Amino acid sequence: MFWDKLSRKEKIGMSFALAFLVVAGLDRLIVNPIRTQFQRVDQAIKISEKKLGHDLRNVHLKDQIAEEFEKFVEYVERSGSDEEEVAKILGEIESLARQSKVYLVDVKPQAPQKVDFYKEYSVEIEAEGEIADLTTFLHHINTSAQLLRVEKLRLNAKEEENKMLKSSMLITKVLVL
Repeated sequence: MFWDKLSRKEKIGMSFALAFLVVAGLDRLIVNPIRTQFQRVDQAIKISEKKLGHDLRNVHLKDQIAEEFEKFVEYVERSGSDEEEVAKILGEIESLARQSKVYLVDVKPQAPQKVDFYKEYSVEIEAEGEIADLTTFLHHINTSAQLLRVEKLRLNAKEEENKMLKSSMLITKVLVL
């Protein structure tokens, strides 16, 4: 009916228009989604290949990493209960204070905090001493064999005419569970 009334040029034009619409529809409905899916899979493969490359490198370095870990394992693994670890930390702090000629006024061990794969032990101390002695004490703490570190430090003058300083600090140690 409608087709019969069209001239030959119009039929050819209409045929091209319909063919274009069919091709465009097929492209939008079938080809484009498949192409997009292939691109996603390609990108996932590239990411997986990079991860695999990193993992293979780690596997090849496994023995070397294990050797390095063995050197430091004694510093980061627990050797006893929480109380024993706190006692070791307190003993180390007191020993370093005596060596540095620093007077410990107050020592407050904090409850150990479990974080993911490690435990953090904290001790809050108040100490007095001359600035040179406190500096030596801080250096000894940060270079101790137990891998202690000073997290917070507050210094105040004890008396204006005296060279003595009053300090409070938070000392922590991290151990792998």
